[in-house]
Amino acid sequence: MNSFKILHTIFICLCILTGGSIHVKGAEAPSLMKIAHRGGFVTETLPENSFSALEEAIRRGYSHVEIDARITKDSRVVCFHHDELFEQTGVMGRISEMNLDQIQKVKLLHTGEHIPTFEEFCSKCEGRIDLMVDLKGCADAQIGAYASEIESNLKKYHLLKNSLILINKTPVNNQEKIARRFLHKAKISWRKSLEQTWAEQKIPSDLALDYYVFNHGADFDDQEVKGFQKMGLSVIVSINTGHYREGDPFSRGLHDIKSMLAYGVDGIQLDACYESGLKPISSISND
Repeated sequence: MNSFKILHTIFICLCILTGGSIHVKGAEAPSLMKIAHRGGFVTETLPENSFSALEEAIRRGYSHVEIDARITKDSRVVCFHHDELFEQTGVMGRISEMNLDQIQKVKLLHTGEHIPTFEEFCSKCEGRIDLMVDLKGCADAQIGAYASEIESNLKKYHLLKNSLILINKTPVNNQEKIARRFLHKAKISWRKSLEQTWAEQKIPSDLALDYYVFNHGADFDDQEVKGFQKMGLSVIVSINTGHYREGDPFSRGLHDIKSMLAYGVDGIQLDACYESGLKPISSISND
């Protein structure tokens, strides 16, 4: 028996012993995009859009981190979700009404970290984790500075190609104008339903090259997911506590994750409290 036949026999035996499931490093099928919401693995002690939350997301094997790109009064970009500072810092004030030097004196609760600039956050991500950039938008006069700072830093830290650009389902603050500046450079969120997409008079021929589908769990069923995927589009669903205004947000979120995985979505953006819903997916291995 030659060496090829011996190896083939060993492989068949292993398949029988493991029920046909063998984990071969370097030969995995494309995995689920696991996207940490609001700047990392956020908990009561790890603040939103903080380096500590980012490091924990990286340690836990997330593929992407979603960060909130917000502009200051002097047209610099920082990572912070709300315009108001108080909830995350205990300090009264607004990002949009303060210059960068003032903002960087403000400390995040629990860790005492400063509010990071977009560039600082990118530098921590380079070669370690990809980005989903939530464009919070800006006034007309700031569009150029806002878009340029984001793009230049994504390029500088080799993050642009794999970045996912995110805007609201109902765009605000020039989000659509800003997102269009990333066309053919990074993928942009497509927030329309499958029915709305089919109803478009002219669907862009390169839709799947330039866009990914993004919406809340309640917006998808199996037919919706499969329909978009047949068009070549990746489907990413958002599961966060803010979506569940009634009932138990934890159990409802876990239920939606289970459904989304059954539908075969390509990615899930989630709050840290829902990570347990992904464990059956993230540990398919016989190591």
